[in-house]
Amino acid sequence: MEQESRAQNLRLIHISDLHFGAQSAGALDALREALRALNPSLLVTTGDLTQRGRPEQLRAAREFLDSVQVPWLATPGNHDLPVMPWRRLIDPLRDYRRFVSAHTEPRVESDLARIAFLDSTDPSAWRSGRIADAQANAAAEFLAGAHSGQIRVVATHHPFDDLSEDGREGMRGARRALEILCAEGLVDLLLCGHLHQTRIGILHNEGLRCIVGCVAATPTSPRCETTGESFVCVDLCEDAITLSPWRRTPDTERFRRVSGRHFCRQRDNHWREIEPDLDEDEAA
Repeated sequence: MEQESRAQNLRLIHISDLHFGAQSAGALDALREALRALNPSLLVTTGDLTQRGRPEQLRAAREFLDSVQVPWLATPGNHDLPVMPWRRLIDPLRDYRRFVSAHTEPRVESDLARIAFLDSTDPSAWRSGRIADAQANAAAEFLAGAHSGQIRVVATHHPFDDLSEDGREGMRGARRALEILCAEGLVDLLLCGHLHQTRIGILHNEGLRCIVGCVAATPTSPRCETTGESFVCVDLCEDAITLSPWRRTPDTERFRRVSGRHFCRQRDNHWREIEPDLDEDEAA
């Protein structure tokens, strides 16, 4: 990652659920313009790049990410697997690896962050997803190498909640993965997608330390016509995280910043939220 300032701040942009093959009119141009204006060090993409996992959709998603002209990394979502069940069981990520990236669980670090992506797709349970112990252990080993000034980030498509708000079963292995990742304070921030809703806050899990959670909605899909398409700007500095959703509604052509949420690390290594910024910012 590049572009860390002298003040030691790091900007990430978290996007999810682009759903190529089913975009709102004008959404891609507006998103590209906003991302270029915000100039992040890294674009973190948490799955569902496509609607049906077709080669032409995967290729278009890759071309869009490249067109933003900032570094990006991605992990697949359930919609990036083939539609036909028999293809999902034989070689589910063949087309993703061919047209998007050969790496489904990339790792990256800078002076201020270590980021581990986890592939939560599950061909046998297409919608809900899964994290295996081996995946969580590998991410934990990578994050354990962080120094005291680095914020440790895990990015995955499916949220770690046991249940979604509509009552559907959540990701298999989520609780065990959190236990592994939080055992020695190995994660500070979780970035997820899948729900097409923006959720930001402190995750209070019984017996585990409090960490920051962020679920990004979709910046391009008409599924969010009522609440607006959005992504999240993630600003990191030592012991502090600011998460700022940017939203585009049907009556606006550009993305606008929504009030930011600010979090700080406590002496006991737990995270807590401090007073939010209630003002909206400029358009991008």
